[in-house]
Amino acid sequence: MSVTSPAPDGSATRSARQDFWLIALLSAVTAIGPFTLHLLAPALPQISAQFDVPPAWAQPLLSLSLVAMGIANLIWGLVLGAAGSALAAMAPELWLAVIGRLLQAVGGSAGMVLARAVAQDVFGSARSAAVIGQITAVMVVAPMIAPTISGMMVEDIGWRGIFWLAAALTALLVIWSRASLVETAPKGGASAKLGDMLRGFRIIGARGGFWRYAGYAACSLAGFYYFVGITPYVMQDAFGQGPAAYGFYFIMLSGTYMVTNFLCGPVTARFGAERTLIWGALLSFAGPTLSGALLLAGFDHPIVLFAPGMLQSLGAGLAVPNAMAHAVAAAPERAGAASGLLGASQFLLAAVTTQIGGFLDHSVALIVPGGEGLMMIVGLLGLALLRRPAKA
Repeated sequence: MSVTSPAPDGSATRSARQDFWLIALLSAVTAIGPFTLHLLAPALPQISAQFDVPPAWAQPLLSLSLVAMGIANLIWGLVLGAAGSALAAMAPELWLAVIGRLLQAVGGSAGMVLARAVAQDVFGSARSAAVIGQITAVMVVAPMIAPTISGMMVEDIGWRGIFWLAAALTALLVIWSRASLVETAPKGGASAKLGDMLRGFRIIGARGGFWRYAGYAACSLAGFYYFVGITPYVMQDAFGQGPAAYGFYFIMLSGTYMVTNFLCGPVTARFGAERTLIWGALLSFAGPTLSGALLLAGFDHPIVLFAPGMLQSLGAGLAVPNAMAHAVAAAPERAGAASGLLGASQFLLAAVTTQIGGFLDHSVALIVPGGEGLMMIVGLLGLALLRRPAKA
């Protein structure tokens, strides 16, 4: 694992200043993946138009990057992330941009794993949970600001500018990380851990209690990325509005989700994890249901996608953290494997739904709440039908 260099006198003590800058670095490398992922969404219609391809052909820039994040989350790849961003920025053909985007996703996913490992190594069990909470708060902010920045950049300087921005930010993180972190993993340790995790996947995959919660978490993320993937096209084709408008409206959703993440702990402590999960899941379903009803009633404005979407974000902020915690707790003796399988299932399902969205008719706004609502129904059915894990 990666840990910081010891104090100059060789002791294990650390100053408050050292802790501050380490947490800042861990927050940055964790946030760079979600930031670059969401940076792309407002640019998708422009990319599709510039390369003169249907939306479904440009959609792999988002859907395949989700696949990469799902299967490559153990690779240290910030260098690949910077190189991939630069390749996408310069790509004369769409297929080269897709390859660059895949490399960017691999690099972004590395930071999420690195941060948790370093926090555990440096701060220990007693403080690591609090530190990871701070890191996660920054990670939640990244998707909130990325579409807004991207929306303005795409209209002013074009879609290639967002990849140059991602390349520059990731390169800075490479320099910062190399200066502050060293690798101390024992030889053969990674292989042993990977083999153990693969065996864990087989054991955990047979547990209905794990899939009850992991399935809901995967459906929730898939519905969200389905929204992210097709809404920029719907904004353009159904409402005649560009990427800047999408970025403006999107901050309503991610802002709600960010605030709710801070409230999730107190609400869960007050009402219990299972009750908070169920009520959050029902709120998430209420969002696309209300949006679809308003569209069917004749309301023809982007606000009918985003305002009800705040209900979905509110519900997800309460339900998803509890679902993820329950999924890992369903296999306490295989927590690492459970976390890996959970993450892979989330991103792989999201990749499928995002790509499907590229083939739909984006002049029909109803496809947004329709697809998102379908994923919420599947997740709720899993919560209702799959058995709960036995209590210890």
